[in-house]
Amino acid sequence: MNTYKITNITNLAGKRDRKFNTIVNIEYIDGRTKKTIVLKAGDNVFLTINSLPLSVHRLRIKNLITIEEVNLAELTKPVTPKPIRRPKPVKKPVEVVDKVEKKTTSKKKTLT
Repeated sequence: MNTYKITNITNLAGKRDRKFNTIVNIEYIDGRTKKTIVLKAGDNVFLTINSLPLSVHRLRIKNLITIEEVNLAELTKPVTPKPIRRPKPVKKPVEVVDKVEKKTTSKKKTLT
């Protein structure tokens, strides 16, 4: 049995391409059951199987996926998680307020 790394590369297509960021379904037979793997754009999956099915070869020819054969050393290598992107704190601009002195006017007293 061989292990293959299958990567969905539709995120690398042109923005106006018909297949840009599409989800790819990989179908294979495991024993006597038909199984389907759903790959989103940019994701990859490791598949251990005797030989790759025809549907996977069709996707490779259409340039929707890439296939790499993986050895045991790469499989046992620890996977480092992607760092979580936190938004940078936004500095609020300091408002400069000019103090305006209000002049008070006194009411004139009128004699009646």
